[in-house]
Amino acid sequence: MGLSPMMGHYLQIKEKYKDCIVFYRLGDFYEMFFDDAVKASELLELTLTGRDCGLEERAPMCGVPFHAADEYIAKLVGFGEKVAICEQLTEPQKGKELVVRDVVKVVTAGTLTNTDLIDEKNNNYLASVYLESEGGALSWSDLTTGDFYAKNFSGKDVLSDIFNELVKIDPAEIIGNSMAREVLNASPLVNSRILPNVRYVAESEYEHSLARAVLEKQFNVASLVPFGVGDNDLLIRSSGALISYFITTQKSVLANINKINVENERDYMMLDYTAVRNLELVRTLRDNKKYGSLLWVLDKTVTCMGARKLQNWMLSPLNDIDAINYRLDAVEYLFKDNLTRTSLRDILKSVKDIKRISGKISNGNLLPKDCIALMKSLENMPKIKFSLSGLSSKFLIDISSDIYLFDDVISLIKNSIHDDSESSNVKVKKGEIKYIKDGYNSELDEFRNLSTNGRNVIADIEKKEREATGIKNLKISYNRVFGYYIEVTNSFKDMVPYEYIRRQTLTNCERYVTEELKEIEQKIFSAEEKSRELELKLYAEVKEFLYKYIKELQTTSDAIASLDVLLSLSTVAKENNYVKPNFVLDNDNIEIIDGRHAVVEKVSKQHFIPNDTCLDSTQCRAMIITGPNMAGKSTYMRQVALIAILGHIGSFVPAKQANLCLVDKVFTRIGASDSLIFNQSTFMVEMSEMASIINGATNKSLLILDEIGRGTSTYDGLSIAWAIMEYLVNNIKAKTLFATHYHEITELENILEGVKNYKVTVKEMQGTIIFLRKIMRGSANRSFGIEVAELAGIDKAVTQRAKHVLKQLEKSNISQNNVNTNDVIKPKSEIENIINDLDINNLSPMQAFNVLCDLYEKVSDKDE
Repeated sequence: MGLSPMMGHYLQIKEKYKDCIVFYRLGDFYEMFFDDAVKASELLELTLTGRDCGLEERAPMCGVPFHAADEYIAKLVGFGEKVAICEQLTEPQKGKELVVRDVVKVVTAGTLTNTDLIDEKNNNYLASVYLESEGGALSWSDLTTGDFYAKNFSGKDVLSDIFNELVKIDPAEIIGNSMAREVLNASPLVNSRILPNVRYVAESEYEHSLARAVLEKQFNVASLVPFGVGDNDLLIRSSGALISYFITTQKSVLANINKINVENERDYMMLDYTAVRNLELVRTLRDNKKYGSLLWVLDKTVTCMGARKLQNWMLSPLNDIDAINYRLDAVEYLFKDNLTRTSLRDILKSVKDIKRISGKISNGNLLPKDCIALMKSLENMPKIKFSLSGLSSKFLIDISSDIYLFDDVISLIKNSIHDDSESSNVKVKKGEIKYIKDGYNSELDEFRNLSTNGRNVIADIEKKEREATGIKNLKISYNRVFGYYIEVTNSFKDMVPYEYIRRQTLTNCERYVTEELKEIEQKIFSAEEKSRELELKLYAEVKEFLYKYIKELQTTSDAIASLDVLLSLSTVAKENNYVKPNFVLDNDNIEIIDGRHAVVEKVSKQHFIPNDTCLDSTQCRAMIITGPNMAGKSTYMRQVALIAILGHIGSFVPAKQANLCLVDKVFTRIGASDSLIFNQSTFMVEMSEMASIINGATNKSLLILDEIGRGTSTYDGLSIAWAIMEYLVNNIKAKTLFATHYHEITELENILEGVKNYKVTVKEMQGTIIFLRKIMRGSANRSFGIEVAELAGIDKAVTQRAKHVLKQLEKSNISQNNVNTNDVIKPKSEIENIINDLDINNLSPMQAFNVLCDLYEKVSDKDE
């Protein structure tokens, strides 16, 4: 007994899609067989059954209803699976050959197009990584919006730069060549599921000539120069493979992907993964939630398009003064014009996600409800353009010019699509929903009338024939053999018109048909089917008409998204008393008066105490900040970084006044925690992050360093912190905020040019302390650790014992506060002599740092 024809065809399909779970359409279900069924039943918690297929054993089998398939598919791709949709392409016919079936789409996490299954306020990126020994490139795109970006990487930090970029864009899926797959999949970021596993794409997909041909065909161009790609080999390979993957999985034209945005790292402030995490830009450290992050404070957007763009701006701050002021001037205009700001926000509340609707038009999954949403959104465009008319801001003028008016689109949808479709999520299938309006097409109206009012139509014909012939007892009847017929008794048969066709002779009467009656009969019998077919055809024509407007819809949606972000930033500035920062080309200072932490002041129950900051390139290049835990050192340092970032994205800032210079990179080293997934101790994490900072920072960078050296012994930690601070001030010369409990380091103010000491003030009162949270010049002489422990709720017996021990240590001159500073510094001069012999000037920063750590460890061991 051989395989059944259906099962034989299934196995042919499965052979082509070995790495996929095949959803094989059988009637109203998608069925899975063999290993696919076993795996899917476990992942989806489905009942596993079996089917006779001509083999000795029944084939394992499970299935899902076709109308609920999207949710099951989303779950599978969430587990990292690929799903091949094998659809029925012909209607089943009795006694006919096997129904024609073929794979119409392959669904993966990065190619989901059902927007109901995707976070509406986040992009769903597919990323393509190409790595070789000389460098690498990263391309990423969202199929639902058409957004497409690419970035080239070179130098010694290629891998870390790519990892940082991947973490920021947070792709749903990553593909790569063999080297990329090998390197990335070995990373703890992948093993810990911070990033998804990299799928290997055949090396041929990354071949230069093939990738170039794919891109030129996709964008219908003879040269990639206009997109900024030019002849860049790495960018061509990563981008071409990404487009090929989309085409292979979607098996359709990608009309909404019509340009590449090539990012140049010089145009943006660099924020690595650690900075994004430590500064809590989009998610909090504690629970990874939006609430409590900077994004939570800034996000007053009213459209999904604006929400996505705001997050993109936040993670890619600008590094060009003209571009920054271009945004700031627009925010300032809306900040001052309350009427325009509030009226525009009210209008935008009625604008749906035009960007993703245009993606649905391109991807072929546009629903009637999307058409209604699009129409109602586009009806607001004239109002928005009118509100923007006469404004002097260059950005707002450009936004207005990028907003198209879609009178033809609005008219078509209004005339053709039922308004009731807006509340329906039913897919466009035969007979499932009436979505074309009555009156739009006369033929469709006739079919509908016949299918629902067939008896009335026949009664009207009967009445008409009686009046025309004068035969009073003429009647029209129906039977299954002859269909509809006109019956005339023998007494009136002489009055029958010549065009009547005799169908049957009976004893008392004659039965006739007419051409009209035969035509009406045919229409009634086929009206329902033809109504469905015509409705599908008319809807296809509507989609084809909308298809021509994809580029204009994308341009308009981008403009609306930018406007929404500007309105959000101006609203936040107005509600929270922010000010416009000043960026001056030749300025190299960060001067903040009464600066505040944007998040802390919103969530704190106490009145927030503002503080000043002045960092320059000469007198105060580095601030050493001392004071108790809980006093606000970390909050103060973070707020400086956040103010700098806010200014660079084009936002007003929480301060009384802010004069800012361009910052090329922001680095942070905050907190004390180990990393088990990286197999690193607390101190190793700290030193790894410091190594990254030393390697990457420049004199244009801003460094936020908290408690360097606390993960090891006192002398080791103090020595390393001292050496790091020296190196940063003398060699890198970055603007640095350095919080520490090693009070000996404050001696650097007297040794190094550009170092200033600051402290967080506290007031001692009745055996406890009050945090004044004010930053002022000078250094703290103690850390009040025991007093903070009491405030935290440590048992009095413990803290009293701690005070006793502290006094004993102080008498023995063991405490840090009584350690002779010269004793700590002395090993440094010995090390310097050794370093001179090593010719440290020819070492890289990382090599120099490693040498310092090793030598301090040796000296510490010798002292002990």
